[in-house]
Amino acid sequence: MINIWRLTRIQLLSSFGLNQALHTCDVKEKRKWILMSVGMLASMVVIVGASFGYSYGMAMAFEQMGRMDLLLAIMMAVTSLVGFFTTVYKAGDVLFNFKDYDLVMSLPVRTSDVVGSRVLQLYVLNIFFSLIVMVPAGAVYAIKVNPGALYYLFFLITLLFIPLVPIIAATIIGALISWFSSRFKSSRLISIILTFAVVIVFMLGSFRMEGNEQLLTDMGIQMADMIFNLYPLTAMYVDAVCSYQLAPLLLFIAISVLAFMLFTYVLGTRFKAIHTGLTTSHTSSKYQMKELKTSSAFQALYKKELRRYRSSSLYVLNTSIGMVLLLVMSISLLFVDAKSLGQMLEIPELSDYLSRLAPLFVSLFIALSCTTSSSISLEGSNLWILKSAPVSKSTILFSKVAVNLTVTVPILLVSGVLLMISLRTGWLESILLLVIPVLYACYTAMVGVLVNLKLPNFTWTSEVTVIKQSAAVLVSMLIGFISLVIPAGAAVVLSDIHAHALLLGIAFLMIAACGLLYGYIHKHAERLFQAL
Repeated sequence: MINIWRLTRIQLLSSFGLNQALHTCDVKEKRKWILMSVGMLASMVVIVGASFGYSYGMAMAFEQMGRMDLLLAIMMAVTSLVGFFTTVYKAGDVLFNFKDYDLVMSLPVRTSDVVGSRVLQLYVLNIFFSLIVMVPAGAVYAIKVNPGALYYLFFLITLLFIPLVPIIAATIIGALISWFSSRFKSSRLISIILTFAVVIVFMLGSFRMEGNEQLLTDMGIQMADMIFNLYPLTAMYVDAVCSYQLAPLLLFIAISVLAFMLFTYVLGTRFKAIHTGLTTSHTSSKYQMKELKTSSAFQALYKKELRRYRSSSLYVLNTSIGMVLLLVMSISLLFVDAKSLGQMLEIPELSDYLSRLAPLFVSLFIALSCTTSSSISLEGSNLWILKSAPVSKSTILFSKVAVNLTVTVPILLVSGVLLMISLRTGWLESILLLVIPVLYACYTAMVGVLVNLKLPNFTWTSEVTVIKQSAAVLVSMLIGFISLVIPAGAAVVLSDIHAHALLLGIAFLMIAACGLLYGYIHKHAERLFQAL
């Protein structure tokens, strides 16, 4: 057990950059880590506040129905569902595809200890989200119901066991996707398609539930039955926490722990075989000599960066899911008009907001699709090749920007055309609907490059660390959100100003911002890149 804890501690310290921050003698590095920690803490406070507000709004509706238990049931189901989604496409990299596999497996520890530490790392990553969602929901429930002392005890106990079953299900599905795709030549592409298919199937299932929202909000019993049938552990959780029943509490804990222990044991006994099966790839025995083609330095770097992007299913999934959601939303608006959607979501002003702020709303999805915020860190130990390459460093950086635009702009244009049809926009509105998001795509890509230059991470052992957990990704995403919240807030406050004039002003500001960023990268790329 001590080996499991030691391995987990080392992995977590390495994942979040704490090890370097704690032991570095560089004052600038310590200051950077302190500022980053303060920013992350502030962001966490904002997220927890938003979670509390959302839970409180739901509690008001459930209080009128006399079904306050539904608050914890829904939030517990949401926590499990989101944990499942996020674990599906990162479990493979955390458990099997870590870069230091040979080094770790050569250590004088048992294979079961290595597996236990990797699974425990997944658990720790998931428990953070559970705390963010469930603690505010539990606080709202306590405020509204004023329960007995057993509520707090049972709530805290069960909180630790919520992520266990979703981790098991997500890991099994993620491993099956990786194993099935590895049987084919285009294994990465098939893995990406299958993972997207799983996510879209669950999204469509949630949309079907949305279609019954009126029935669900009016009749709490039907809502409870649907949730309990979808995830039976929810019923045990509600009986234990809300009704203080000991038997459901013990059953909930027993099922979660025993399933988790059985899963870890089976995985430990077959770990090497599973790793071999998942990392085996299809190769063709036929090789044909073809004419060699030459290209410019920028084209060669762009193709190299694009190949690197396509080689990681986690990279593709994490940075393109926003664009997929944008496309799904654009298609759905062809069949459900904005007014009806606003009534279904109980946001009467949604139609007005979409017509007035559609370019900013579309740009929100672009902020979720930044590939450049981790592209430099992903070079890892191969960074010296780019640093010694006989090309300008601005060319290297702009090739990474070009890949980001390749991911976002085509889907953006298709979605923009679909939104023009569904929202029946005029000619000026249509132009702005395309121009402003494209400008935000350029802005986000260049901001991501600069942030990653300032906050690189080359000591990672798993791509999850860089793509999902690095400071550069969080900071660039936060900057993107701020750059959208400010003009959106100004549009709401200055509602008397004509929407066209306001959007034109935003467009000119974004043109200026993109120009400044382009000039800064072009001028300082050599210095910033060599300082890495």
